[in-house]
Amino acid sequence: MKVFISWSGPVSRRLGEAIRDWLPGVLQLVTPYFTPSDIEKGGRWASDIAKELSSSEIGILCITRDNIHSDWILFEAGALSKSLDKSYVCPILFGISNTDLSGPLKQFQTTEFSKPDFHKLISLINNRLGDSKLPAKTLDNVFDKWWPDLEEKINEILSSITIVDGPVRSDREVIDEILSLSRVASRQSSQPFPPKVIEELLTGFIKAHETDANRMGGYQDSLDILKEMSRAVRYIAKKYKDSSPAIGELYGEFDALTYEAIEPTASVDMDDDIPF
Repeated sequence: MKVFISWSGPVSRRLGEAIRDWLPGVLQLVTPYFTPSDIEKGGRWASDIAKELSSSEIGILCITRDNIHSDWILFEAGALSKSLDKSYVCPILFGISNTDLSGPLKQFQTTEFSKPDFHKLISLINNRLGDSKLPAKTLDNVFDKWWPDLEEKINEILSSITIVDGPVRSDREVIDEILSLSRVASRQSSQPFPPKVIEELLTGFIKAHETDANRMGGYQDSLDILKEMSRAVRYIAKKYKDSSPAIGELYGEFDALTYEAIEPTASVDMDDDIPF
């Protein structure tokens, strides 16, 4: 199975090389594809890389502070997502967090470079091997054996570079994103009640009106219609029953309704009251 490893920039390249060399030791049926240089990426795009992107079953993106906005990373991420389910396009974050991501990369499930997160990624790749996948216990044992080698190599690479302090994204970018998400949430909550609730209320009201207006049925028929409406009324009333004592009291009375017609008591014979 082919795994496409995407990188951009010198640090990302070294990280990608480390993963390329390590991965087949854990999963021997996996063949990583790794372009040796940015120049070859551009020059051979039409023939070699296009074929590798379309034939790969997993895409790994090595994301660092340097390349988070790299055109090439975004391009390869987009190309992979067109041929793969988004859950199989896997950005690995080195020295950054999810909150630093913006744009297209935010749509993917990211992996932080930590043992638990990386184990999940290896399990995902292993499951794509189908009948040839390693049993879960075997995978755990192999991963535990090989993980220290990768961790040491990655930490060595990261410790050899100068990390610039400060956020990857400006405060303005983060605020703009929060505002955008808030607007979406506001639009989604602009309808306080599901359409089905309103539909049931209108249907029941019209049915009750027609029953009485055309003198169809009896008292129990009208009560049955009210009972049909009660679910929608209860849904609405329950949301507001604590907003005032009056509504709370009415909700209690509403909740106690039986929707059963009361049989009339025996009528008094008026002849008994006539003294003559």
